[in-house]
Amino acid sequence: MTPSCNDPAEVVIPLLDFSTTLAFNNLNYTVQQGSTSKTLLSNVSGSFRSGRLVAILGPSGAGKSTLLNVLSGFKAKGVKGQILINNEVVDRQRYRQLVAYNAQDVKLLPNITVEETLRYTADLKMSSKVSSSVKKTTINGIVKLLGLENCTKTQARLLSGGEKKRLSIGQELVSNPRILFFDEPTSGLDSESSYQVISYMKDLAKQGRCVISVIHQPSSELLELFDDIYLVAGGHCLYRGSLENLIPTLSEVGFVCPQYYNRADFAIKIASRSNPEMEKVDQLIRLMELDTNSDQNGNKRPDRLSPKPLDEDESRSQYPISQWRQFAILTRRTTLGTIRNFTLTVLRFIGHLLFGLIIGTVYYDIGNDGAKILSNIGFIMLTLLFIVFANAMSVVLTFPLEMSVFIREYKSNSYSIVAYFCSKIVADFPLMLAGITLFHGTAYYMTGQINEPSRAACFWAMCVGMGWFAQVYGLLGGSIFPIEVSPFIIPVTMLPGVLFCGFFIRYDELFAAFQPLTFVSPFRFTFEGASLALYGFGRKDLGCSEMFCYYRKAAKILDMLDMKDENFWIDVGGLVTIIVLLHVALYISLRMRLR
Repeated sequence: MTPSCNDPAEVVIPLLDFSTTLAFNNLNYTVQQGSTSKTLLSNVSGSFRSGRLVAILGPSGAGKSTLLNVLSGFKAKGVKGQILINNEVVDRQRYRQLVAYNAQDVKLLPNITVEETLRYTADLKMSSKVSSSVKKTTINGIVKLLGLENCTKTQARLLSGGEKKRLSIGQELVSNPRILFFDEPTSGLDSESSYQVISYMKDLAKQGRCVISVIHQPSSELLELFDDIYLVAGGHCLYRGSLENLIPTLSEVGFVCPQYYNRADFAIKIASRSNPEMEKVDQLIRLMELDTNSDQNGNKRPDRLSPKPLDEDESRSQYPISQWRQFAILTRRTTLGTIRNFTLTVLRFIGHLLFGLIIGTVYYDIGNDGAKILSNIGFIMLTLLFIVFANAMSVVLTFPLEMSVFIREYKSNSYSIVAYFCSKIVADFPLMLAGITLFHGTAYYMTGQINEPSRAACFWAMCVGMGWFAQVYGLLGGSIFPIEVSPFIIPVTMLPGVLFCGFFIRYDELFAAFQPLTFVSPFRFTFEGASLALYGFGRKDLGCSEMFCYYRKAAKILDMLDMKDENFWIDVGGLVTIIVLLHVALYISLRMRLR
């Protein structure tokens, strides 16, 4: 049985102390389409009060979701008009602290359980002064209120559609917002799950919140749960008021609802563009535009309301916790999700170990043989190629799925871009480092490379640099391109760098126009650096398994490759520069995605 929010013994989420009224006057929203502009909202007005559940109805393309996005603050460019809370205009930052927006398709971190999702949300959205016991009590209250008791230990990817919807609602409830927006919360759910979700939303409204939802063709049973209706068509308001007054108001202009007809279907039919009685529809629009001084229930508002306080503490910063604490929490959450990700952990380690064994077997004990120097150079190049593609592709397949979570949480004021950016880099780095170390320890010594700690460390460092580059490059590709094309874009854009690395053609054999391209290729810096680690800095003569070995002297090997000892630190500096620039590009791409 679903717990009732009216039972004092069950309610552990704090009730709001005083009512909140969201009012908007003459809202207009215009978007540019090439050289022309299109108006999506035209002079819409209304007000929503706390304690009442509001349904925004209308046919497809009527402007329902657009209105919701404008009222929630997610769309600001091209918006004209006034949005008031308790008859006060509040700044954008403060407004975002008072509202919560639940999109139609809310993405969740798949490998985090229900309890962990709510706990991390509480850590991010609640002040660091709030004790752990209070946070736990709040989480337990949300779990009971939304009926999630039986799945608290279940990872999000294993939840049903209804459970995912309720969990996404629970994330918004952690900060105890005053105004809640929902965009088609019943989309993709069966009738029973839809009724449960709307019932939970009704309970939230009874707790003193202002709850507004776009709903698509609700059944008669579902419609009865709503208190107020806001009907839109073509970016105009056709009706705003209580559910009981909907049919009488429509009948005043000549629209008579047949007996036993679903009121929602009747209203949507009237709002449809194919309605032949457009004159009556225009009459409704004019009636609503003239009646801008009425509240949601049709009662006249006084010309001037006495302002009500928005909060006892008006000095709150944008985020309830410091950026350092945000970074620590996000790093823990990202690390936990990464460890549970089969692709990023098990397959990565198995792949590095197996490929290390394969390479070690194929190139077994050739590292110190002057007769097999060309094969050993092939080993160096193959090592770098494996590291870059293994580490880039593992993140490019997973990061795009996290982007929607990042955008939603950022816009709900959970954390800053800097905190998320740093946590993502730091959380993935140890696993990348461990995988490369495992591969290096296997392949380096099986292939019989020179057993000098300094050279082995330099070779390992170049492999780590290649892996670091690959990881950031994969994150950058995943943030820019959708998951459908990023697995193709990333390898293709790496091929020019591979071509100019010095393995397939010597630097001095390139056309003069192509030679500068070698200095922007990370493969050039890592290939040259790894080769110098093995053969540079006065290495003693190699062994020889044949009667004569031309490349027994390391100097001849470097001459063949057109490499010099003094280039090693240039290679290190060049690789570090590229990695730093990629970090900057990744940060910029995250900011661009938010726009």
